[in-house]
Amino acid sequence: MVSGEELRVADVMQTKVRTVRSGTSLPDFEQMLLEFGVGGLPVVDEGRQLAGIVSRSDVLKAICSERVMAQTFSDFYRDSAGFHEVKLETFSEIADRVGERIEGLCVKDVMVRKPRTVTAGQLISELAREFVNERIHRLPVVEGADLVGIVTTMDLVKLIALPANARMLRQ
Repeated sequence: MVSGEELRVADVMQTKVRTVRSGTSLPDFEQMLLEFGVGGLPVVDEGRQLAGIVSRSDVLKAICSERVMAQTFSDFYRDSAGFHEVKLETFSEIADRVGERIEGLCVKDVMVRKPRTVTAGQLISELAREFVNERIHRLPVVEGADLVGIVTTMDLVKLIALPANARMLRQ
């Protein structure tokens, strides 16, 4: 980097990107997050083309939505005597129903389909404003429609926290 020149996304982005497929079940996705120690992943289905992005927050939103639905609507079943309503009244009953529903969902059901992205040539200052203004923690780095990296708020924190000579030693 030339002295006085502002850093660009390429200077801090991670190029070895862990991804998830859109058909991955939410329980498997949660396991991936724990295994990789991250809060979200880009969604890639074919080649390196970015299909979306999904985070633990997206799963939480789905759980909250399912809970509201379970509390609002009763289940009905029909047998030889006709239709019968099964009201969900206790927290345990609602939690069981939500859990059953969530286990049947996939990443594609909760992911952001057209995520914000950045390019490797964008300035770090633009990236930082994007994180703050949009209240997000990770942005896929794309070249055309292809995923070429990812940059996170932690990457920016590392940039500030590391001594100047260590900054150049990107992962």
